[in-house]
Amino acid sequence: MAVSIVQESELQQTSAAGTWTFNFASAVTQNNVVVLILRLATTGRTPNVPTSTGSATFVQVTTSGTGVGGLWMWSATEANSGNTEYKLTFSGSLTAAGVFQAYELTAMDGATATSSDASPGQTSGPNPRMTTASGLTIPSGGILIGAISTAGLNASYGTVTDPANFTRDFNTVSGTIGSFYAANSTAAASGVTGTVTIATQRSCNGLAAVWSPSGGGGGGGSTTFRNLLTLGAG
Repeated sequence: MAVSIVQESELQQTSAAGTWTFNFASAVTQNNVVVLILRLATTGRTPNVPTSTGSATFVQVTTSGTGVGGLWMWSATEANSGNTEYKLTFSGSLTAAGVFQAYELTAMDGATATSSDASPGQTSGPNPRMTTASGLTIPSGGILIGAISTAGLNASYGTVTDPANFTRDFNTVSGTIGSFYAANSTAAASGVTGTVTIATQRSCNGLAAVWSPSGGGGGGGSTTFRNLLTLGAG
C-alpha cells in the first residue's frame, strides 16, 4: 500500500510566544506517525524538541539554517489513542513567532525517514530548492515532504510556482512570520530536488525527507503517517 496523507494542517504563530500549542482537527490514531516542520521568524532562538500530551517522542529528521528563516523537521510515532495536541518551546524559555506545518500519513514504514537532505543559505535567485543539487529518491509507493523558507529575513518572495509532480500543502508570504512553502510528492523518481520558482529573488533555506511504504525499507514502527504542522516565527 502506498503512503498517503490522512490530514495536514498548520499553525501560524504571528505573535511571539514561549509555548506554541497545536491541535489537530481530529485525534491522531494510535501508532500513526506525526511529522512537524518549523519555520522560525525570530532571531536568536533555538527550538526545543516538540512534545505531545500523548506518548510521542520526537526525533530530529533534519535542519536547514538557523535564526530567522531557519527550518527544523521532527517525526514521531504516537503511541496513545485520542491525542490531538502538540507543543513547542524554545531554549532559555524565550519567545518566538513562526509557522508550524504538520502531517499524518498512512502506510508508512515507521517514523524514521528513509532519507533526508537540506540546502541552507542558497544564493539569492529565482529557483530555490528543498534539497542539495543531487536530490532525493522517492521509491514506488513512498512520499517526499519538504519545505522552503526565506533565509535571514521575513520578506515576501512573491508568487511561487510548484515543482513538477508536487502538491502544495501550505504557502505564506507574510512579513510577520516570513515566506514559507511546504509541499509533498508521491511520484516515484530519483534526483528529486523540489525546486520552485519565486517571483522575487531571495536567499532561501530548504529541507526534505522521504518515507517508504510499509515493508519498503524505512524505520520500524507505525504504518501510518500524519501530516502535522507548519510553524513560522516572526
